[in-house]
Amino acid sequence: MRAIQIDKNGNMQEVDVMRKTLTKEFDMHTRDLRPIFSLRQMPTISRRGKGIVINFRSIKILVGEKNVLVFNLTSKKIVSIFVPNLAEKIKSREKKARLEHVVLESAMAFILEKTKTNFTKVSQAIERILTEISDEGKISNEIFEELLVMKKKLSKLSKNVHEITEILDNILDDDDEMKDLYFLDKVKDIDEIESILEDNLEQLEDIENRINELDENIDDTQEILTLKLSSRRNRIIQFDLILTSVTGILAFLAVITGLFGMNIKNNIENSYTAFWIIIILMILFSILVGIWLWKWMKNSKIL
Repeated sequence: MRAIQIDKNGNMQEVDVMRKTLTKEFDMHTRDLRPIFSLRQMPTISRRGKGIVINFRSIKILVGEKNVLVFNLTSKKIVSIFVPNLAEKIKSREKKARLEHVVLESAMAFILEKTKTNFTKVSQAIERILTEISDEGKISNEIFEELLVMKKKLSKLSKNVHEITEILDNILDDDDEMKDLYFLDKVKDIDEIESILEDNLEQLEDIENRINELDENIDDTQEILTLKLSSRRNRIIQFDLILTSVTGILAFLAVITGLFGMNIKNNIENSYTAFWIIIILMILFSILVGIWLWKWMKNSKIL
């Protein structure tokens, strides 16, 4: 597997590495290298043998006392941005700054910047969609599909942030784990690593809170939209009910008209007075039935 090796002076070179070689050099088991060689491993910051394994999915690093191995060279940003920056920080570090801490801090800074950038892109897209949704005239299936895609991205981002914050929380709660992040036989002061972890944890928690707020805004908008759509459906049902009622009344009148239009003698077909009486009665009947239906639907809270 290809990796970029950076020594304690900041010199870089691309090398081929094998698991057996790494297990011997860093005095660890093959399974300890899973976070680096496997694509499905959870984010990790852990001491294994004579090395520290750092895995943030996009960043995979094995830190030793005298050199650093950076993996996942398929990512252009790792090769062109992260590795040169890391080499420069190692080269220009102060004498008291420990190699392992410079590497961890650089990896966390890269992940934070990437997370912030991704969150900004997703939040801007979601805010635009929510603004469009607030305008009923712009509601369409395309907007809902786009919102679903953005919500999935936000959920994935939230999961990644939560996993890293959980790791940092666990390390900060255990002094022994923080001491393991020093290549020293005896560690008396853990303030340096504690400061690095706490600073990054605060920034990640801030992003996580903003993600949760945005997710709540989406849920609130969806609830409001559901109410609007329910109200629109209710208006359609009410209109349909009114039309059905009017149709029923007219159908009953058509029956009466049909009865009088039959070729049967009833002795009133030639009377103009009877014609107008029947017309007036039908109109009154329609009005009264209409009023009764309206009041009944009002009392029943149908309308």
